[in-house]
Amino acid sequence: MRKVSILAVLCLCAAACFAQNPPTNAPQFTFTENFFSGSVYGTSQAIGAAVTSQLTTNSQLRLDQITIPSVGYTGELFGPQYNLCGITAIENLLAATTLNCGNLSIYAHGALGYGRIQQNGNPATSGLPWTIDASVNYTLASHVALNVVQFGYCDMGVTQTGQSKAGWCGQSGISFLLGTNAAASQARAARIGHASKKKLDKLNAAICKAQPGSAACSAKKG
Repeated sequence: MRKVSILAVLCLCAAACFAQNPPTNAPQFTFTENFFSGSVYGTSQAIGAAVTSQLTTNSQLRLDQITIPSVGYTGELFGPQYNLCGITAIENLLAATTLNCGNLSIYAHGALGYGRIQQNGNPATSGLPWTIDASVNYTLASHVALNVVQFGYCDMGVTQTGQSKAGWCGQSGISFLLGTNAAASQARAARIGHASKKKLDKLNAAICKAQPGSAACSAKKG
């Protein structure tokens, strides 16, 4: 968990450097390489990879592969995720902040799949993993984004003697963005415009409060 937290902080610092000019295009496909950590199998050294395809304006289909070398585990999970910025109340809440829905995506995600453990040439044991989690992604450029943090509950599906197959799990990493989805891009452009207007209104309100006779205050009254 410590390594995921450190990586998440570094990702946020990098995101702040790019916060002024968010791209307006939204991808059709993404490929993400993650560092995975969790309480399952007592692991702190694992790798996660994910591929998504945009399904509707705010929803995607996602395929994950998780590899945990310490126990010889490999699993694939498939399921939907939804961008919570599609909920007006959440978009409005973040609109006047630097981390707004113009460059931020907040996903709720659930998945089911197939997992297996094989060690020392022994026959593989298998099971049905599942997970439910939330993630925060920050778009840096037209083709690059950060998976700042993904955190939730996962069950890896395969029993391992003396270790838990279920518990908390977290991921952080980098995403590569491919193609363009017209509907999602239109929604992102609208959110960027909404966020810019909210920030300007907030700035004008502060100026008006400090200087009641200013041009900003006059424009507001007009």
